[in-house]
Amino acid sequence: MRILHLFGDHKWTGPAEPTVNLCIALKERGHEVWFASRKAGPGEVAALDDRAKQRGLEPLHLFALNKWLNFRDNWSDQKKLRKFMEEAKVEVVHVHGSHDHLLGGWAARRAKNKPVVIRTYHKGTAYEPGLGAKVLMKLYVDGWISYTPAGLKEDVANYGLAPERTLAVEGAVDLERFDPLRAHPAREALGLPPDAVVGGIVARMQRHRRFPELMQAVKQACAKVPNFRLVAVGRGTHKEKVAVEPAQKLGIADKVVFAGYRAADFVDVLATIDFKIFLVPGSDGSCRAVREAMALGKPVIAARRGLLPELVRDGETGLIVDDSPEKLAEAIVRMATDAKLRERLGKAARLDAVARFSPRVQAGAIEDFYRRVVAMGPSR
Repeated sequence: MRILHLFGDHKWTGPAEPTVNLCIALKERGHEVWFASRKAGPGEVAALDDRAKQRGLEPLHLFALNKWLNFRDNWSDQKKLRKFMEEAKVEVVHVHGSHDHLLGGWAARRAKNKPVVIRTYHKGTAYEPGLGAKVLMKLYVDGWISYTPAGLKEDVANYGLAPERTLAVEGAVDLERFDPLRAHPAREALGLPPDAVVGGIVARMQRHRRFPELMQAVKQACAKVPNFRLVAVGRGTHKEKVAVEPAQKLGIADKVVFAGYRAADFVDVLATIDFKIFLVPGSDGSCRAVREAMALGKPVIAARRGLLPELVRDGETGLIVDDSPEKLAEAIVRMATDAKLRERLGKAARLDAVARFSPRVQAGAIEDFYRRVVAMGPSR
């Protein structure tokens, strides 16, 4: 098949990695795939380009893909996209954001070869209602992909989508990269005591990610488990306010390691933890950070929010909790004091990840979905 992916960003955002990985997996399955993304401007870091090229995927920069309303860019892109679709005989236009969706759908409907338009909604929830959403759904959706069955059910009800034009698919992670047998834990590099039991969180340090509540839970847990340590991986403009200062005020600065943003050694840092904590899904609604930890055989303490209760099996691959400081502390103490529980949940998490999160399995499901939608043709 001939497939054009549109991704209107130059940053390595939450949805970027799964999109790049999908393109690579589809190419490996013998399809002709183009990955068109926004080119970084002057002074901007071309993080998406760099990561994609490292994986052997060359981004296409023929279109502005300006995510802001700009008549000149938008009109030019619509014409260029339509021409590209016709000349390349594109069969599937796969879009990943609302602006890409508008441009890709507009061009596809005007193209002579009439490619189908498929949208992946990356937030792991139901699609937010609104006038723009209704217009896109009515005019430019031939196929709809969601990471959550519950969210997809709402989308079908809210927008009248034909069920046969929808697909709920698991988010995928690189199971070889996140293989516990290949990782080298970085305990010494992080300055962790040899006897520490380590919980870890990977998230941008933003106001809504509930870091103050987590720090309160860590303080309560450390009162019962003095050798517990928290490793916080990530960065954010509000890091000091939402995480560092609360830890200092609570007197647990020595119990928390702020590991910052990690790239080359991320897998080794993640392998250092004994269990993962995750409270609020971020821009990547598929909760990729949780899937990566599970792939490494790490049990997860997850909040009862968004996709998390569907992703983590309570009592089987982790613990699902109401994320008040008290409930979080109880879960941390339970996990930190029961090595057999951690081992059982961790082994099950790895097996679950292998069964559910394989890029090859995901690509196969999406490939079948493409064929089904192409056979049905455009919905309008």
